[in-house]
Amino acid sequence: NISLAAHEEKHQVGCGFGVLFAMASRRLPCRRPLLALGLSLVVASSFWCRSAPGAGGAVAAVPVGRIACGSGGQDDLLVFGAGFLGKLAAQKWLERHPSARVVGVTRSDASHEELRKMGVEPHTAGADLAAAAPIGGFPNVIFAAPPSGGRPGAPAAPGSYAESIREAQSHWDGKGGFVFTSSGGVFKEDAGGTVDETSPVSDTPRTAVLLEAEKLVREVGGTVLRLAGLYDILRGAHAYWLKVGVITGSKDGVLNLLHYEDAAEAALTALDRGSAVRGDHGVQLRCAEPVGELFIVGDGVPTTRLEIVQSARQAPQFADAAEPVFEVPPEQMGKPSGKVYNVRRATDVLRWTPRYKSFAQFITMQR
Repeated sequence: NISLAAHEEKHQVGCGFGVLFAMASRRLPCRRPLLALGLSLVVASSFWCRSAPGAGGAVAAVPVGRIACGSGGQDDLLVFGAGFLGKLAAQKWLERHPSARVVGVTRSDASHEELRKMGVEPHTAGADLAAAAPIGGFPNVIFAAPPSGGRPGAPAAPGSYAESIREAQSHWDGKGGFVFTSSGGVFKEDAGGTVDETSPVSDTPRTAVLLEAEKLVREVGGTVLRLAGLYDILRGAHAYWLKVGVITGSKDGVLNLLHYEDAAEAALTALDRGSAVRGDHGVQLRCAEPVGELFIVGDGVPTTRLEIVQSARQAPQFADAAEPVFEVPPEQMGKPSGKVYNVRRATDVLRWTPRYKSFAQFITMQR
């Protein structure tokens, strides 16, 4: 195999032939080898890799995917959206790969000091990240930024979320894993039925934003994780309900849950299995058909709203909280609601299992 390793600084090197042979010798996700080979000829004749001082060897951007000439270490990680979940993933990655360069991308610099103390190199999206991180410089990328930018109920500006996905993709070299943490809330089912990765999705504006992002990720061989409702002891639906004292919906409505730590572990597992799950070993072209994998990730124990509240009130942190009032909209009276996640594929293919088997078990462990 022809290596596309980093070139020495201050030397301009043509990498077109390396790109050509690499693409010709690997299994490409588009399943159209002749077309891919033709595209590689265009790439080979049109793009050069140029070193830049302090960049560890510079890289060239290929519009339909990323071929890095000068990417960083094989364990380097970019976390685009270093909020609560992203920070957990970064911390766990550093525990496994202490010498890795881990970059955390945020909307503002408010959490940058905390990230530095963790050993994470913080940058804001846009110009700051572009100046510090080379195009195609990371073999591993986790995109964990929510469409709302972390503000509950805030709508996403048209196109902005997709643009953020593309920005993160521009820093991926296509060799490791690209993981996007989506939501199981995209599924249309809301009458208590079971859903899997092939189930119909809804057509709400928020769902459209997430589905567009999923498509962009899977087109280049990335992995999409549709996560269940995330929680920690002071985060999640239970904490909100016990704070406001009112729950909109039936007490029998079914929810699917996942601890933040288990979500982070699932993302790292998908990264570790990157090319093995994807079925190839590197160069990514944007394809008309999705080629990346899709998994539903949850603890596998559907729980009603009432059960969640009852369990949470047994924790010391909520010992004095009153049971919330359930307000059921008239059109939902007497009807089943919610959905049941079938998480078999995630456990079988990713070989991932949650540490916290259920919300009730997690609460028991807090006593």
